[in-house]
Amino acid sequence: MVSGLIVLRLAASMLDPAGFGEYALSRRAIGLLYLPLLMGLGIAAPRYIAIARSAAMPGFTDRSFVLATLSIGLLPALIVVTLLNVAPAASSTLLFGDDLLRHLIPATSFALAGISVHSLAYAIYRGRSDILSANLIQFINLALVPMAAFLYAGRSANEVLKLTGLLWLGTGIAALAHILFFGEHSAKPAVGIRSHLSLLYRFGLPRIPGEFALVGLFAIPSLIALRVHGVVLAGQFSAAMSLVTLLSGAFAPVGLILLPRASAQVARGEIAELRKLVVRILSVGAVAACAGVAIGEVVIPHFVEWYFGAAFLSAVPIFRACLPGAIPYAIYVLLRNILDALDVKAVNTRNLVASLGLLIALCMVRSDLMWMSASLVGSLLVLAGLSIRETYVRLAIRAGSTPTGEPGVTTIV
Repeated sequence: MVSGLIVLRLAASMLDPAGFGEYALSRRAIGLLYLPLLMGLGIAAPRYIAIARSAAMPGFTDRSFVLATLSIGLLPALIVVTLLNVAPAASSTLLFGDDLLRHLIPATSFALAGISVHSLAYAIYRGRSDILSANLIQFINLALVPMAAFLYAGRSANEVLKLTGLLWLGTGIAALAHILFFGEHSAKPAVGIRSHLSLLYRFGLPRIPGEFALVGLFAIPSLIALRVHGVVLAGQFSAAMSLVTLLSGAFAPVGLILLPRASAQVARGEIAELRKLVVRILSVGAVAACAGVAIGEVVIPHFVEWYFGAAFLSAVPIFRACLPGAIPYAIYVLLRNILDALDVKAVNTRNLVASLGLLIALCMVRSDLMWMSASLVGSLLVLAGLSIRETYVRLAIRAGSTPTGEPGVTTIV
């Protein structure tokens, strides 16, 4: 989170307003593409690797799930990167709404490939409960690399993006090589790799629309602002939404351990313990998010002037209007892994699509920045409410059902 704030500061100080807009919108475009390209493996891989390591799925092994993840996870990114560069003008129109930004396509492609490889390695380390390695590559790629790219590449958004992508790619490949050649070798599986692939597909593919919807909640308002208000105001609006995700991102590390741990607990039937954990996490998280937003609303004018510069002071009302969205988004961040552990159905996808549909409908009514900011907050409130309801229902039902301490494959999946 601190690195993200520093990177935004570097972008605002080292790039001109147009360059800042190019960088912010390119990062939004990368986010719009890479999560769906993972085909839900960012959730499916840690879930099933953790369950296999807990010995709750006889015949399945964590190493086979690792191999299955890599075999199906790298191909989509390769295809999309190739297509983007075959037709850069069309790709620019599709991503940015203007073919004049086609010079950003090669650099965006490098970054897309790099973050995809990184995300697969990160998901595998999470499933293996190798938290040290997961944190290390996360720290290198999401904290150090973006800052280093700015310090080395200077004042070109295009060069910063290209260097960022190359460094992500190198680190991700090194992490995957470490997993394959130096990781623990589990026993030979009793079922073939096709069965492992099938489980990952069945869990991951229904979550792809949810990945699109999640990115769309923050990307679509930016793209609408780009078309209506131009790259400068769109960049400022995107920066305001980035603060929302950065503040809520402080709660994301909870999911680093929570998804594999909760998946194993559900497989073993330890629902009472999980319910207590969820109540504690949600209570503390909600209070912390409210406190952070309250402080932010007070200090944000001074922060924007110091952090982004005087040119951004006109955007202070937009920052203030977007910031309350960090509270419901933090609640969603805390509960999404619980829902994925409790139910093989894509419950988060359903909630995200409903919230995105509301946001799009509201943005069609009006396209001024204050209205879209309020629309974003309202959509995130709906998302948080749905997440709380679905978690409560599933914990209550499972608490009254037969424990799943001796599950068959169908019980787990």
